[in-house]
Amino acid sequence: MIAWLLGCGPRVDEPVRPPVVTPAVLEQQCDDQVGPPRVLQPAPDVFVAIGFDLANTIVLRGPEGLVVVDPGMSPDRARQARAALEEEVQGAVRAVVFTHSHLDHVGAASVWVEPGTEVWATDEWERGFFHQYGTLLPSESARAMRQFGWGLGPDEHPCSAIGRAPDFDAAIGVVRPTHTFAGATDLDVAGLHLRLVALPGETQDHLAVVWPERRLFLPGDNWYAAFPNLYTIRGTTPRPVDRWIDSLDRLRRLDAEVMVPSHTLPVVGREAVREALVAHRDAIQFVRDAAVRATNHGERRDALVEHVALPAALASRPTLQETYGRVDWSARAIANATVGWFDGRAAELDPLPRAEVARRTVDAMGGVDVVRASASAAVEDDPQWALHLLVLLEDRGETGLDASFAAAYRAQAATMGNANGRAYLLVAAGERERGQPNTMKRPELPDALVDGLPLRMLFDVMASRLRPDPTVSGLASVRFEIGDEVFVVTVRNGIAEVAEAEPLPGTPAPVATLRTDPATWRRLAVERESPGAALAAGRLSVEGNPLGLWQFLGRFDQGLAPPPDHLP
Repeated sequence: MIAWLLGCGPRVDEPVRPPVVTPAVLEQQCDDQVGPPRVLQPAPDVFVAIGFDLANTIVLRGPEGLVVVDPGMSPDRARQARAALEEEVQGAVRAVVFTHSHLDHVGAASVWVEPGTEVWATDEWERGFFHQYGTLLPSESARAMRQFGWGLGPDEHPCSAIGRAPDFDAAIGVVRPTHTFAGATDLDVAGLHLRLVALPGETQDHLAVVWPERRLFLPGDNWYAAFPNLYTIRGTTPRPVDRWIDSLDRLRRLDAEVMVPSHTLPVVGREAVREALVAHRDAIQFVRDAAVRATNHGERRDALVEHVALPAALASRPTLQETYGRVDWSARAIANATVGWFDGRAAELDPLPRAEVARRTVDAMGGVDVVRASASAAVEDDPQWALHLLVLLEDRGETGLDASFAAAYRAQAATMGNANGRAYLLVAAGERERGQPNTMKRPELPDALVDGLPLRMLFDVMASRLRPDPTVSGLASVRFEIGDEVFVVTVRNGIAEVAEAEPLPGTPAPVATLRTDPATWRRLAVERESPGAALAAGRLSVEGNPLGLWQFLGRFDQGLAPPPDHLP
């Protein structure tokens, strides 16, 4: 009776994965689900600015003012969206709600927040925001720039599948939440009675806005009209798919008549909302279960992504096309998050180095010239094979491959209808053609956001920026007295250890003690101010060996933001 629990049973082969969506499908998605900038009214007193930015901005009108949900990413675009919305609805902005901490939902908050405006998010918002845009900012920025097609024109990149391609040159207008909650809370504001419910999914800090009186809800990014981005190629912490499924089921229990997502078009009608939520959660569960089955059967990870495909009833739905997320990327990420990188094959425990594999493989294929010629011949008609050969050559140490890589990237992009993959390939092609990474200006953090940076986070980021130097041996530590808080940073064995309050046992005496106030330290951390200026102003002091301190600090890459030319 419980064989299903104790054993896997016979292997059931799943269908071979069909081709991913085509560019024509992406263009149709851009036309149908994004379109030109405009304001929609899916229900009384609900207004949606769509097509202005990557995310929608949603305004709920009450008798005493407005509630704005997800104010957008670019302040310039948000001002355009606000002008268009104000042609339809006017009133004081009583509250702004962030459905989650992604920049496309919070970056333009300054355009909407007025004196006295409440700003709401979950208790997890700050941790989610500063984790993503702190320690991993250099990698996140570089890969997001590729994923969202920075520098591409509308002919190459018509949209980002779920919204307009973002503006990476825009200033940042993030505002810190004034009110946070855990679980759920009632929000009585602007004469409206709303319910905010924490519903992890695309992020751990996610929430939904429920308007019970109108039988409608705003799911944020837990639903949009495309296969969900269960893994994002810009790189992030694995998304909690089990909790995402549960969150969608909790939304189903509302049995609402209108769903207004923060990307793509609203869904109107009780049956339409039911079907949309069921299909979305079933698609997520299907991919999760496929990854689990493959793991239990000892299947190779690469074989899993070759065959996993949604069943026809789901794959045929327009709102589950792989124009934003992809099934194979998601399956790989879920398998990695579930059981790690090792798929059980003994041969994978201690493989040859990539460079050695490349050298031997190229030699076995007839040598560098033969493989170069094969790659060149395959670029237009078989770009995947061409890229495989080019990677072998590059791993072997060969040079002069940039033009071939660029041509293969462009040829592969021409067949791809996933907006993120297509944009990534095209931006990478441009980088190869220029012979240098794409560059964008360093983000300028608002003063209010800088003033709220958690001190512990700043030191954690600092630790991750250590440049290990094998020529330097021995221990070294520095004591940082930042207002009433104390941090001791010790460099040892190629790592930087951060201890709060008091040093850990065995820590050497500090070479110096740096004293400053929290505001000054935050400005120094983001390179808003130089140490020399802070010293001259009397807001920074050093006790001990100043030269030793500067030598210590010189072992770290400086600042939270990536240098303008940083791209891995």
